[in-house]
Amino acid sequence: MRPLVTWLLVGALLVLGLLAARDAFQSEGSAAPSPITEHAVQAAAGPPEIPGRTALVSQLKKIGAHGVLYVTDVSCQRFVLRLPTLEWTTNRELPGSDCGLWTRQPSDADTGIAARQVNADTIEVTSGGWSFGFEGTSPAFKPDGTLTFVRDGRLREWTGRCPETAHRVVFRGLHDVARCDRPVTGAPDGIREVAWLGFRDYAVISGPDGATSLEVVRGGRRERLFNSVGARMGAIEASPSGRYVVVRIDGALTLFRTDTSPRVRPLPATARSITWSHDERLAALATDSAVTVFPSDAAGRAVRIPISAAAVQWR
Repeated sequence: MRPLVTWLLVGALLVLGLLAARDAFQSEGSAAPSPITEHAVQAAAGPPEIPGRTALVSQLKKIGAHGVLYVTDVSCQRFVLRLPTLEWTTNRELPGSDCGLWTRQPSDADTGIAARQVNADTIEVTSGGWSFGFEGTSPAFKPDGTLTFVRDGRLREWTGRCPETAHRVVFRGLHDVARCDRPVTGAPDGIREVAWLGFRDYAVISGPDGATSLEVVRGGRRERLFNSVGARMGAIEASPSGRYVVVRIDGALTLFRTDTSPRVRPLPATARSITWSHDERLAALATDSAVTVFPSDAAGRAVRIPISAAAVQWR
């Protein structure tokens, strides 16, 4: 019974942590600085000012927040914010993608290669001044840096293990590697989107319009987490260790735990994007009025940074 009790405790603590983040959004205490408005962001030449920065830095240090956040604001401007100092490391907008609700953030790998969806059926791979476009959707990297994508409902990968007659493309990253695209062995059919949970495990959205499913594939075995009947489901993202998966269901951001029950986790109705630190100890939740950083698996203090955000990525 001890493992069951442990998982129930972890689940309860996660709910408390998310509720703390929700309460931070709703709090109107006198100590909380007013959020930056959309008009102020649009008028600014660079990243927005952060009211109450000194106090916020102290709070972020207390919860051990480190790293950088790639912040896309409500005007689709993208900047880099360093934690815990809350210093903008860029004065100009970074190249980025659309910040609409259904947009998946650009992916990158430690090999120095990045990939993004440039239109409905084209993916662009870049590294420095090199770029390469090809037909496909849902670009995602495995933990080892292998780029995967979906074409005609099949999960495929750009691999260096190529047959003699295969057409190869040299990917120019930290190490130039000739690759060919091949189907991923054992992957189900009818895939729409993919997010990798580990070297061999992944989550997919599959099925026809109006009857899609969220599934986890572990060791070749499929497990269904959720059926979406009559609703649109997409924009799948996974946490660094694959413990969490987030999708949009009719536009609403919905969080799932992949390794325990209950599967569905509560998120504030105003949530636009969620991201995790590399060790998954902390999470950051974005809304149009704030980015809130909070412990992901335990109850604790949520730090509300008053900047308008459409999306965040923790790097």
